[in-house]
Amino acid sequence: MSVPFVFYWCARIFGLNRWPAAIGAFLGMCFLLIADESPFGALLGAGFRFVAGQPLSSINTTGMLGFGTVSGYLWQGKPIVWILLLPIGLALSYRYLGRGNRTDLVWLTFLGVAGVGLSNPALYSIPAVIGCSWIAFFVVELVQRKNKVDFWTQIHRGMLLLIPMIYPIGILGLLALNIIPKPIDTRMYGPTSMSWPEAMHYVIGGPAEYLRDIILMIGVPLLIVRGRNGLFLFFYLCVVWLLCLNPLLAPWWMKNIFAYTYFRLVYLLPLPLLCALIAAAGPRLAHPGSLSRARLITAFAVSAITVTFAYSFRGVSILPRDPALGIGWKSPTEWQLLPENIAFAKAARKYIANAKLLAPNWTASCELPLLLPEMKIVAPRLVVHYFANAGNSNEGVLRLQAQAFVEGDKSGDPQRIRLLEAKFRQVIETGRANAVAAPESQSARVLTALQSIDPDWHRVLETGGLVLMLPGKAEPSG
Repeated sequence: MSVPFVFYWCARIFGLNRWPAAIGAFLGMCFLLIADESPFGALLGAGFRFVAGQPLSSINTTGMLGFGTVSGYLWQGKPIVWILLLPIGLALSYRYLGRGNRTDLVWLTFLGVAGVGLSNPALYSIPAVIGCSWIAFFVVELVQRKNKVDFWTQIHRGMLLLIPMIYPIGILGLLALNIIPKPIDTRMYGPTSMSWPEAMHYVIGGPAEYLRDIILMIGVPLLIVRGRNGLFLFFYLCVVWLLCLNPLLAPWWMKNIFAYTYFRLVYLLPLPLLCALIAAAGPRLAHPGSLSRARLITAFAVSAITVTFAYSFRGVSILPRDPALGIGWKSPTEWQLLPENIAFAKAARKYIANAKLLAPNWTASCELPLLLPEMKIVAPRLVVHYFANAGNSNEGVLRLQAQAFVEGDKSGDPQRIRLLEAKFRQVIETGRANAVAAPESQSARVLTALQSIDPDWHRVLETGGLVLMLPGKAEPSG
């Protein structure tokens, strides 16, 4: 419920009256409801079946993390920063630079602290939005040829904007000096480099979405909002593209924030807010009188934006495309977890509530640890990363290979299959795992391997696409 209020408040700061701002909040929400090109849904693990066991280069990532998909995760820290805090930071920076109200400076400081507390992308995204806002406002001052007094006033206000940046930039400095220890193993963060278009495609999408967003970024500030507010928005977008989304600077960004996280800078473009500001065209078009040049330009801009939205439209995200996999919208009363895994947890709770369970990644990494906090997961998500940072990467590799045996190796390499089985046997024989959950299609093979270790291993139950197997002496825990 906070999203439309944020859009309304930001639209008011950028010059819209009450009713246009209210309509604009609705338009901003409509933008978030437009389905991205390849959404994986809002439920944890919904997209795992599409990406499991495949190299990143073979996965269709176009639009995978667009604004529409990310807005379905607003109970998490990162989407709150991207969808809510960055537009608020932009609006507060603009209002402070225009009025010099120190209260806005205080709110920006609180925004930086809260953003960093919510998620680490705020360490660089909030300073970026504040810095780009100051540069854009400074350019507006130069374009409008303000006198020297106002020029130095903006220099002074720009220096004061360093105050809200102290906390996030200070933490970045401590990380750079390794005073706050960095992870030893960073392979989980993806490749060390990637092509600039690939990183952009994660959020923006395909050619249709590029055309839509370009028309939006040019038409709304210059042809609909106009004036000082419109110039600021346009120059802000230019500065973001020049300093943050510039392909020439992309290698530097990828080196410092990891290549796979470079796409997060795209959220500096306030595309939902720009949609909200389309409502500024309403009063101008509704004004009685002849068809003036200004009204014709506004009508042309609105028509162009409407056509590009219709061209890029792929559906509404609140209409599920695959309910069984959780692809689509999650209602407020619905759990974030996949129904089939919830069913397995409920059925197996009395057997595994205090067990050491070896299970497939999509179950072990998401649902079961949340539903059964006392249970120990043998191979959680990113198990190699965690053990590597603890100085024992071999243990993480061992557990991952045992998990791969349970999931079923699709390589068809007999030597690799024998290796995975040996690692699986080691995990079972050493007591690292005393319960196994295997996919139905792999359960017979896994049970055969277990019974070759101890004939007392047997199937206990089958539900949610998983088969639970326990040794003969295992009993319900309660």
